[in-house]
Amino acid sequence: YVTKHSKRQIFEHVNIKIKPGEKILLMAPSGWGKTTLLRLMLGIYTPSHGEILINGEEVTGDWYKAHNFYSYVNQKPFMFDDTLRFNVTLGRQVDEEQLLMACHEAGLDDLIQENGLDYPVGENGNNLSGGQIQRVEIARALLSGRPILLADEATSALDPQTTASVLQLLAEINRELKLTIVLITHEMDVIRRVCDQVAVMDAGVIVEQGSVAEVFLHPKHPTTKRFVQEDEQIDKSEQRDRKSVV
Repeated sequence: YVTKHSKRQIFEHVNIKIKPGEKILLMAPSGWGKTTLLRLMLGIYTPSHGEILINGEEVTGDWYKAHNFYSYVNQKPFMFDDTLRFNVTLGRQVDEEQLLMACHEAGLDDLIQENGLDYPVGENGNNLSGGQIQRVEIARALLSGRPILLADEATSALDPQTTASVLQLLAEINRELKLTIVLITHEMDVIRRVCDQVAVMDAGVIVEQGSVAEVFLHPKHPTTKRFVQEDEQIDKSEQRDRKSVV
């Protein structure tokens, strides 16, 4: 970031290679550049050095080009005060069969069968649950037909049970549609349920990258070790809670 008075370097020699159909987690402490890296990938920001390639095509700093490859699931999905159909399609004229397929893949079948696509939602309509809103956001992304899905803290505002169902949904989408999925999250459970690969960032540098099993069974960097230790402590706490309930 460059201002009138200072220049701040966010990343240094960040190199990530993501294979088609892979599910990769970008992991780092809060405020250390995960969302900024996604915005670089999306072409919203332009790096001062380096390049971003998709299938050999450069999209560095070019939102219009990158937009052809990426769909995006936001941390805080938004809902228009309109119908369910409008919220999934964002007002575009789309093929009805493709629309229903995207809704099916996003797990909206029950809601649609009960109320229909022209079900009014939003402040002047009917309130959807956090999980349903997130599924609408996923349906929007799938309807685009783009091969790469970027998910920025997609489950951070959800309760544990809903988080588990959305994570399972993403895993099924990857398996059935062969989408490449890039996740940012603080939820360690995401790694176990969804991801093939993980890249750990520390102060703008990729300090560890590899398979989930390799990185988390044998962590080498202090940041990775800290994440693993915190996860183990949470697991022990949850086990104690379950025993006390029993």
